[in-house]
Amino acid sequence: MHEVFESVARYFSVLGEPTRLRILHALCQEERCVNEIIRVTGLAQANASRHLGLMYQAGMLSRRREGTQIFYKVADPMYVELCRTVSAQITGRSGTAPVARDGLGATPAHPSSSQGPVRVEASPRHPPANQKEEASV
Repeated sequence: MHEVFESVARYFSVLGEPTRLRILHALCQEERCVNEIIRVTGLAQANASRHLGLMYQAGMLSRRREGTQIFYKVADPMYVELCRTVSAQITGRSGTAPVARDGLGATPAHPSSSQGPVRVEASPRHPPANQKEEASV
């Protein structure tokens, strides 16, 4: 059982970074090249490449090369479904817009506004389980 728990913890640690959730959101509908991922997420090239590499190594993304470009896509739709389910739960608690079936965040008012998942503030009645009294860095 210890090995199973270690694997599950690694799995969730990949999803525990907002930047990687933004990348997952950008890829949940279609395969994209690195330049397009950078454009959609607003990330710096080095930062995007680092996260894409980690997500690829974790098995979350698959990739293919076409000429000089590298294209990424979600390797297992279960990742998108898991994030969508958690986002819907958090959104429901906070009373914000519903989660779209085609992405991780709430349905955007305008197609050009879908540059990442919607930031959802925790409700005072239902704080996230991992919320701490004071943040320490």
